[in-house]
Amino acid sequence: MEVKSAVNRLLGISPSVRVVTICNMNGKVIYTAHAKRVKNVLSASESRASLRNAAKAWKGRRSLSRKLGPCKYVVAEYAKIKRITMPAGRNNILFISTTAAFDHRKLVSRVHSFR
Repeated sequence: MEVKSAVNRLLGISPSVRVVTICNMNGKVIYTAHAKRVKNVLSASESRASLRNAAKAWKGRRSLSRKLGPCKYVVAEYAKIKRITMPAGRNNILFISTTAAFDHRKLVSRVHSFR
């Protein structure tokens, strides 16, 4: 499966990559995987809500793309983690959680090299 392979490649980029999820534009999970050592910070319902919110925000960014160009990625940095949201094809979103100290630019450039 191509999606599973891509997610596992992303998890292998660095020990700082915690979780990789691909979801559709409604926040429905297509595939997700966690690094083995990771303990969830959010509950399952909080994670689903976070994905739905990310999808909704991404739709809003798409509406601006005619004037601004397509959004490449978005980073939300918290005290404990970073969350990177990126497009995964036309109708899906890549949602990646890393440690707070991780340089997300390395991850973004690696993801772009996958395409």
